[in-house]
Amino acid sequence: MLPLIVVALFAVLVGLDLSGSSISAFADHPENRGLIAGAPLGVRSDEYLLETPNAISSARQGMPATAWVGLAEVDQAVAAGGGPTLDWSIAFRAQDWGFALLDPGRGLAWNWWWGFVVCVVATYALFGLLTRRILLSAAFAVIATFTPYSAWWAPTLFLGWGVAAGAAMIAAWQARRAALAGAFALVAAYAVISQTLVLYPGWQISVLIVIALLCVGYVLDRRPGWWRLAWTSSVAILATGGVMGVWYATHSAGIAAIAGTIYPGQRRVEAGSASAAALVDAPLNFWMTGAAGQSLGASGLGGEIANQSGASSSWFPVAVVVIVALGIALLAVRRKKLRVRRDDAPFGMLAGVSAAIVLLLAWALLPLPSWFGAITLLDRIQPARVPLALGFASILLLALATTVRRRPAVWSWPWLAAAALATAALTVWSAESLPWDTTLVSSWLAAASGVVFGVAAACVLVPSWSGWAALVLAVYAAASWLPVNPLQHGISPLEEDPLAVALRESADPSENPRVLVFGDLASVARVRSAGFQSVSGTTPYPDRELMSDLAPDQEALWNNYAQYEWMPAPEGRPAVIERNVGTMMRLQISPCDPVVAAHADPGWVVSEFRLEGYSCLVPLRVVEGAQDRTLHLYAYLTR
Repeated sequence: MLPLIVVALFAVLVGLDLSGSSISAFADHPENRGLIAGAPLGVRSDEYLLETPNAISSARQGMPATAWVGLAEVDQAVAAGGGPTLDWSIAFRAQDWGFALLDPGRGLAWNWWWGFVVCVVATYALFGLLTRRILLSAAFAVIATFTPYSAWWAPTLFLGWGVAAGAAMIAAWQARRAALAGAFALVAAYAVISQTLVLYPGWQISVLIVIALLCVGYVLDRRPGWWRLAWTSSVAILATGGVMGVWYATHSAGIAAIAGTIYPGQRRVEAGSASAAALVDAPLNFWMTGAAGQSLGASGLGGEIANQSGASSSWFPVAVVVIVALGIALLAVRRKKLRVRRDDAPFGMLAGVSAAIVLLLAWALLPLPSWFGAITLLDRIQPARVPLALGFASILLLALATTVRRRPAVWSWPWLAAAALATAALTVWSAESLPWDTTLVSSWLAAASGVVFGVAAACVLVPSWSGWAALVLAVYAAASWLPVNPLQHGISPLEEDPLAVALRESADPSENPRVLVFGDLASVARVRSAGFQSVSGTTPYPDRELMSDLAPDQEALWNNYAQYEWMPAPEGRPAVIERNVGTMMRLQISPCDPVVAAHADPGWVVSEFRLEGYSCLVPLRVVEGAQDRTLHLYAYLTR
């Protein structure tokens, strides 16, 4: 029933052209915003300044295989932040199907909600296979999907496809018919491929670690026949390897370019830099969207915790998790004396998931040696990125605990009450430790949010209360998730933007879609949303030949994922890159720079500054009204 409800809701949201995008930040007038509820989030700038404009740009151009995204003509099938493309791999990018089948607005809605569909359905399937309880599995699926971390970061595709792979493999091992087992093995391969092609190792690897250890535990607990285990696993591995091999071969140039960058290609991170306070602050999410959350950006401390995204976490009732692990350990030690049968508790799966939690926590908080990160691949995971997998593992542990038939003594009321109070205390401690204005969040409110979370999580371990407790947690999770993102109708803030309208009236992307933009990233986003390509702005990976000619002595700056704000320099002066903050760069360059002209062959120039005396520019018009800005539009004379 839950999958049908989710799919029906997805169809309604896409049909009504509703998304959670923050593009209303572009609107000049309220009537052009399309904002139904909530408010655009400044911290979501990657979404409304890069991802959404690039997607709309690609959709308006017919979803080409390559496009200029910054200072490179990137392979859109491998570039982080690239738009959707009709490359054959779109078969494994279901999140982009809406752009191919529908108009750009509904394509955005499809893309926005698809991750939640996959995550809810996949987690429901996995919990159903493990608990055999429909309503409990539905509640756990909502809890695992609608976390503060998923609200702020939107990583549900990574979790959903990873969980789908695990659920499909377990189903393959359980299936009575060989044909059905083979089909499930192929579904697992499809899920792994789909997760891999979303291209963010930090979330991919951590989720797959949890799923892999769960599957190892399942094999130890259920002991499927060795032949079924061998051939279904072989089918999944061979199918995955075959498709990924073809993908690598057809996109090797783009992959090599990304791998050859200093950041992110050569980046390896050290363990122990995550904030313990941020790992347990999920109950505080109700205040993250308000003034208290906004004060994080003014903390001056920098780093991952300087905004609401960096401070968010998944549901992680650490005290209850400790009680679960302690109870299972005691049962395992006294198993023979208590005559606990193998079917009474999934010891292997509980141990595997517990090991994943310990591993992720250790990587997040402890100064582990670099060799440890290299052999486990954890050095690809920023410690602050573990909440996605860590939170899911904790909910998975609670779900598995509901299947234990002989309850250990430490799951009695005194211990559970202590765990609930400890959760409340940790929530208050987290509120006091976060770098926000503590006067804006009452300690009593923080404690109350922690009590609700802690009591509900603890009551999941009580057989007669587990269903109701999980339902309370599900409602609590949904209530926390809903206020974070706005509800946006259509893409009118981009379609009706004065610059976008002027570009469509005065320039022809079919003649030449490449534009040089002198100004901030908002102007770049407007250009892309009009169906053009911007050579300015964010560059997922550089064109080595272009950049070697443009700034030969500055490879340490340009050989990275970077965001360039272009500033006009006198004609004939060499280009110079200046670092601003983090990946933000300032490029001092002449609009008529011969290197850019030769490599990028631009057709148009948009500038916040009046560009006079440049031999390559022909003024077309001045655009007024783009949020009280005056923008100048020029045609570019190619030589």
